[in-house]
Amino acid sequence: MISDISTDAFASPLTAAGDAPSTRPERLTVYGAEWCRDCRRSKAVLDVRRVDYVYVDLVAEPARADEAEALTGRKQIPVLVFPDGEHLVEPTNAELCEKLDRAGL
Repeated sequence: MISDISTDAFASPLTAAGDAPSTRPERLTVYGAEWCRDCRRSKAVLDVRRVDYVYVDLVAEPARADEAEALTGRKQIPVLVFPDGEHLVEPTNAELCEKLDRAGL
């Protein structure tokens, strides 16, 4: 866990009556590297919220960086690809939590 971030702000998703999606996404894919602070921060948000995800370590699998770039048109990481086809690149905690809330995660 990253010690310099507060997890209270994103520990549980906000839900409103009737907002539940008809099909809850089961998994998302995170492209990143352990040396990347933003990647560690995004993974910490997902871990605190207990979101199931596939982590693609681009240091261990450098050829997969082309996948992330093809999806986003960008070289920055982390890249988070959601089952609904949407993706986020270098999201802030607030942006990531907003997307997770919309996805019901």
